[in-house]
Amino acid sequence: MVIILKTTIFYFSATGNSLYVAKKLAGLMGEATIHSMANYEPNGQTGGKDDAVGFVFPSYYGKMPRLVSKFVGELDINPDTWVFCLSTMGIPLGTGSLKDCQQVLGTKGLTLQYGRGITMPRNYIVKYNPLTAEAAMKYNKRADEKLVQVANEIKAKKAGIHLGLVSWGLYLSTDTLYKNIESLDDKFFVENRCNSCGLCEKVCPVQNVKLVDGKPQWQHHCEHCVACIQLCSQETIQYGTKTKARRRYHNPEINVTELIR
Repeated sequence: MVIILKTTIFYFSATGNSLYVAKKLAGLMGEATIHSMANYEPNGQTGGKDDAVGFVFPSYYGKMPRLVSKFVGELDINPDTWVFCLSTMGIPLGTGSLKDCQQVLGTKGLTLQYGRGITMPRNYIVKYNPLTAEAAMKYNKRADEKLVQVANEIKAKKAGIHLGLVSWGLYLSTDTLYKNIESLDDKFFVENRCNSCGLCEKVCPVQNVKLVDGKPQWQHHCEHCVACIQLCSQETIQYGTKTKARRRYHNPEINVTELIR
């Protein structure tokens, strides 16, 4: 049996769910390192014959976020590397994102050897009220159990793309839903009680939030990850008219400081 000597995990996480999964998986893999896609600066080629390289990221409307697609497309990966990806999602209908990962890797002459969806706490505050910390902990525990299986399968290089339930209607409509994603930040605004802490600027993975005269302004190249509104220390950032009454969320086992770009 081929033994994986080293595992490198790249993650994208706005509110901590995917970071939670990446950290747990790294702990189960033995010799493993994790890197934020928002912070990583490549230093030569990644991976090798007996290595594994993985990507952990959320599913956005059933697809892979643009930031992740760009990162995977530009990363120089040794062609002999065993590549896997895990996609976190609020409901198990988003595994079309694994298909996206297959396609991006295919354009580079690489093969996605393994892929799974991991159900995590739903938290898209723009559309609904996120879960409580207590409810989120139950999802974390179920993910822990699934990740033991995942780690064993990866260590054994047991290939398989587990698409599970795919909402093809949602998947195929995403291009329309996100046609004008850059301007989706038009509805963000900040209330007067903002204390100018700058956390919103620090957690934005694409530097779309800038403090101007101590208040956040959005620069119209948004990924709509909603980290700025979720992690605002004073809960003063709002989106439209409905978020004021909704609770804020970050994974209860991830410290906000871990999500700073």
